[in-house]
Amino acid sequence: MQSSSPPQNLESVPAPAEPFIIDPTALAASSGGNSYAGTYTETPNKGTTMFDGQEANSSTISLTITENGTPIVTEIETAYYLENPYQPLGLTLSYNGGQFDLLYNSTNPLPSTLTVGGSGPLGTGSYYAVNTNNAIGSLTETYSVTSTSAFVLLNTYATGTVNGQSISQTISYALNGGEAVGVGSVEILVNGTTLQFNSACNGCWDD
Repeated sequence: MQSSSPPQNLESVPAPAEPFIIDPTALAASSGGNSYAGTYTETPNKGTTMFDGQEANSSTISLTITENGTPIVTEIETAYYLENPYQPLGLTLSYNGGQFDLLYNSTNPLPSTLTVGGSGPLGTGSYYAVNTNNAIGSLTETYSVTSTSAFVLLNTYATGTVNGQSISQTISYALNGGEAVGVGSVEILVNGTTLQFNSACNGCWDD
């Protein structure tokens, strides 16, 4: 992910437009003598659909992880939102065959300018058993802004519980100007172990 564009200001950048478009990104990690590989993508879908009683746009977010070549995580989210201005509404989540819905209770847009060292809330929501009003968990999302020698990074944090089990996921987006140009790392809690995945081009981040 080396850029030929002029060096950017690494103190602040315009907030990137949402939804993000992230091409398939190969991820790698190791822990306890095990080797992990993953793939992460974000793809806006064409057209609109109904969600929670209103017409919405959507994106598909996919994360797959293998341990020593054996699949251990298949996570597919369909995120629903309004455009112009962007406002997340909720999502449907498939995780290793289990299905859940999430509805946001509150959302906070990113500030128009992201400054290194800045942080704040993104939203809170409740998980439900699919197609029911049976609440089974909660979610809190926040963000922070950091930098490398080449990129400003927007780090998003999602923590909560589903069916009494803790969930945690951090995604670091590399920003070039006001555009999210890729994912540098993904940190996720898997079977009680937090795994830190770096993109296959992790060495590019400081070039």
